[in-house]
Order: sequence, then C-alpha cells, then structure tokens
Amino acid sequence: MINKVDIQEVLFEENMVFIDVRSPKEYHEDTIPNAINMPILNDEEREYVGYLYKHVSHDKAKEVGLKYASEKLVDFYVEIKKILSEKKKVALFCFRGGLRSNSVANILDIMDVNIYVIIGGYKSYRNFVINSLPNYAEKFKYIVLHGHTGVGKTKLLKILNENGMSVLDLEGLAKNSGSVFGSLAFNNESNSQKMFESLLFKNFHEMKDNIVFTESESKRVGRVILPEFLFSDMESGYHILISTNIKNRVKIIEDDYVNTDLPDKNEKLKSAINKLRKRLSNNKADEYIEQIDKGEYKLVIEGLMVDYYDPLYNHSINKIEKYDLIIEYQEEMEAVNKLIEFANNHSL
Repeated sequence: MINKVDIQEVLFEENMVFIDVRSPKEYHEDTIPNAINMPILNDEEREYVGYLYKHVSHDKAKEVGLKYASEKLVDFYVEIKKILSEKKKVALFCFRGGLRSNSVANILDIMDVNIYVIIGGYKSYRNFVINSLPNYAEKFKYIVLHGHTGVGKTKLLKILNENGMSVLDLEGLAKNSGSVFGSLAFNNESNSQKMFESLLFKNFHEMKDNIVFTESESKRVGRVILPEFLFSDMESGYHILISTNIKNRVKIIEDDYVNTDLPDKNEKLKSAINKLRKRLSNNKADEYIEQIDKGEYKLVIEGLMVDYYDPLYNHSINKIEKYDLIIEYQEEMEAVNKLIEFANNHSL
C-alpha cells in the first residue's frame, strides 16, 4: 500500500528513514538531513533523459528512463526490505513527488512492500523549511563567543555540546570557517545555501534550551549567508571574549588545518597563502611557503596570527563596547566551566 503524506506529518518521526531518489547532483545540493540517496537516474542518465524529453519526444524519454530505472529496482527492493526489517518506516521523495518516486513506489506496492511517498517531494520540503525558519526569530537567547583566531571557540562549542548545552555551530553547518583557509578544515566540501538552511532548521528544532552558545560570525560564512533574523538575534545576545596563550592557539590551529588527512595538504595551504599575497607582501608570503615546504607549520601559524589575523580581528572584537564576560584560560575545561556557569546564571 502506498501512503501519500505531507512532509510535516513525517519529517520529525523518529523511526522514519527518508530515501531521496533524485540524482546525486540534486542530492548534494540539498536534501532532508540524513536522507539516503538511492538515485533512480544517475547524473548522466538524468541529463540524457532530459535531453530526449526536450529535443526528441516525451515518449522516448519515458522509455529510456524506464530502462535505466528497471536496472535498479532489485537494489531498491533489497535495501528497503532491510530497513523495514529493522522496525523502521520508509518515505520516498523525488523533486516534485512525481514520476521518479511514484514509479518506485508502485513497483514496491506490487511486491507488497509498504512505504510512504512525500506529496510534492523535495520541493514541498524546501518550502516547509523556508516558511518555518522565521518562526525561530527571537526564540533563543544567544551567548556569542568572540576572540582571535585559534583561541578555540569552535572547540569550546564542541565540548559545551558534549556537556549537554545547546550549541549552534554555524561554521560546522556551513562546512566553512569563513577565511581563505576556511574550507580546508572540512576537506574542501562547503555546503550550499539550501543545505545550510536545512541543517539550521534541523538544529533549531532539536534545541533543548532557550540559551544557546554560538560563535561570532559575519553575515556571510563561506558560501552561505545567515538569515537576517539570526544575525540580529546574535547581535542582541550576550557577548563573551575568549583568550588564551599563543602556544594553545598554535596547537588548536595545527590540529584543525595541519594534522589532517587532507590530500595535497601542503599545496592547498600554499594556495591559500598565495591568495593573501597582496595583504602579506610577497616577501612574507614566500617565507611562509618556504616554511610549509620544510614542515615548519608552527612558525607559519604563529606568523599568520601575529602579522595578519590578529590585526584583522581587532576591528570586530573592538566593535563590542563592553563584554558580558571575559575569559582568559590555560586549560579548556577552565573556560567551559565558566561558560556553563554564565549560562546557568542567565537561563530564561
């Protein structure tokens, strides 16, 4: 039996597994968070069927599309039966809830496999996200962490989250930390605006508290732009300045950008340095590139912080006339404990 449902009926159902039957390209642009991609047509097949639909005939496009789809139906049947055997439910969706999802659903129905199909497909989900995000305006009181590069703001957010505090990690949702080195920490896989908004909506829905820790950001984080209401809410929140010694800062940056499995790491680091030539001077850029080739990463990190990032961030740090709290720490848990104490004292 095919159960057709609106997205809001099933989106937050705990045992629901979403299967996105769109092409990988569509899926990577945006999807329901944690959805499984099982494309009825891969990128090349979808492009060819689209060409046939526009330039040959609708019937020929359907014929070829059916041929491509038929080759994958056994995999659909096996995978969905496995999911159902784990006492979970399955909801399929394509772009508009049309031919792709319904063709799979009809075959599974014949095989007596009970699933759901999202009415309106991905498009209805996207509209639901767009319409729902503004509902979170002024819903949370943000504790915004400020500080120079390398003071560990993102790391502190992670530890706070592990200690049960509500956290909004905007750089993690965007998969970019906003600088020329920003995407390196995420293996050069930045999220699209649509994917960012999907993850942001999911994050909002799962918040346990009204007090939320986040990191100071500009309106743009990598490729994405923050919703106006969120940026405004962050500005009107509590503001805490974080600082630590240069040794800790160098270690934090080294862990994020150097001690990784990123392919061609040195070349990517040097490419980022080259983008800063006009601001650093050619001599300084050449010096840093030479140090990277020698593996002298700590010298590069400290130099970049002192020569470039600290002066750059001074402007934004000084924009706050008076911080609600200033924390200078040696050990991370020292800062975490003070942040939790502040949150408990200012809970709504």
